[in-house]
Amino acid sequence: MSRFFSLRLFTLVAGLGYAYAVYVNYTVFRYYPLVKRFSLTDLADKTLGPAMSWYGWIAVGLIPAVIVAVIGKLALPPRVLDKLWPAFWVLPFVILGAGWVREKSWLLGGPAG
Repeated sequence: MSRFFSLRLFTLVAGLGYAYAVYVNYTVFRYYPLVKRFSLTDLADKTLGPAMSWYGWIAVGLIPAVIVAVIGKLALPPRVLDKLWPAFWVLPFVILGAGWVREKSWLLGGPAG
């Protein structure tokens, strides 16, 4: 699989895509666990229970990550992919920062703003 797929590119794009999706609350689908149902739109029916966006956020990160990882592996020389290693150390801090900004009202106990 490593011949057609760059795990480094996949990890970078998936992590950044997930952080972006959570930050802007963009999801490709929602899951309603009370009725065990997936939906492409937000259903405004209170009898369905609360919607979970997490699965949709994961998909937002994974879909472009697979595409970029395959294209990058086939199009970029190996020395360019090897230089991506330092970016791995920045990625967790970017995701943590995005999560902090997104959830600061919950973490600090004050109003969002």
